[in-house]
Amino acid sequence: MQAHWQNWLSATLGDPGLSGFEQIQSLWNGYGTCCRFYSPLRHQYLVAKVILPRPDAKHPRGWQTSQSHQRKLHSYDVEAHFYRCYQPRLDEQCYAPLLAAHESAGENQLLVLEDLSAAGFTKTATELSPGQCHTVLRWLAYFHARFMQTDDNALWHAGGYWHLSTRQQEWEAMRDGVLKRNAKAIDSYLANCQYKTLLHGDAKVANFCFQSNMQQCAAVDFQYTGSGIGIIDVAYFLGSALNESALITHTESCLDYYFSCLRQALSTTRFDAESDAIIAEWRNAYPVACADFCRFLSGWSPQHAKLNRDLLERTRQGLTLLLANG
Repeated sequence: MQAHWQNWLSATLGDPGLSGFEQIQSLWNGYGTCCRFYSPLRHQYLVAKVILPRPDAKHPRGWQTSQSHQRKLHSYDVEAHFYRCYQPRLDEQCYAPLLAAHESAGENQLLVLEDLSAAGFTKTATELSPGQCHTVLRWLAYFHARFMQTDDNALWHAGGYWHLSTRQQEWEAMRDGVLKRNAKAIDSYLANCQYKTLLHGDAKVANFCFQSNMQQCAAVDFQYTGSGIGIIDVAYFLGSALNESALITHTESCLDYYFSCLRQALSTTRFDAESDAIIAEWRNAYPVACADFCRFLSGWSPQHAKLNRDLLERTRQGLTLLLANG
């Protein structure tokens, strides 16, 4: 199988001399691989995301269904569309790798991307300090400002991989309680916010690469990009990057920093005059965004480490806000 896709990659690039293949990681649930390789024709290293779906794969948490398979297939179409149509609109403030080539054959796809390591983004992380979080929060702020009120049917109607409409099985698996009973109200609240942008959709710390000084970053994995309020990305990112103690102590200062960057980023767009309204709406929605992610985790993996004291308290705040507003 490896020889087959390497030949396909060579044909796609028109370069029979590809060499130095090095696996970066497997795709989720065995749906393919990401690898680094050298292209002598282009005189550079590149990264290939080789998508070879397996409808018979066994999900590590038991969630493999025909619906989840179709969701993954659509996510790869979304990612290819993002790189073709939206990556060219990014800059150093919200960097993502350049698309070198894209090819599909049935359900299989090849995405050939710029090697971020060669571009200077050599570091990855599984956890960040509050100060290091500022680098990603700035990236998110500029990304969200860049795509305010963008709507595209080729992306997800609602960005984020835990969206309620695509996670009904996980909702059904939840223990009965106030969170489960208000899942639709949470979803409606977020969907009916006035100011939408494009979400990265899977903005966990593992999907960012950093320069050696941790002052600049680039993002990868745009499979769940789609419409939503930017604070959804922020809530998910902070929960992935900070431990429980740091979340309790530093979330508010991190939110302050994100919104200061968002205001600056919006100042050069047609939404400058609406920045106060955007910030007020999104900041108010932060605990509801947390409650939405808590809803997903509570069904998908009720023992997950991210179901910590901070997320549960934010969820309580979000539910209180919803119930107070009827």
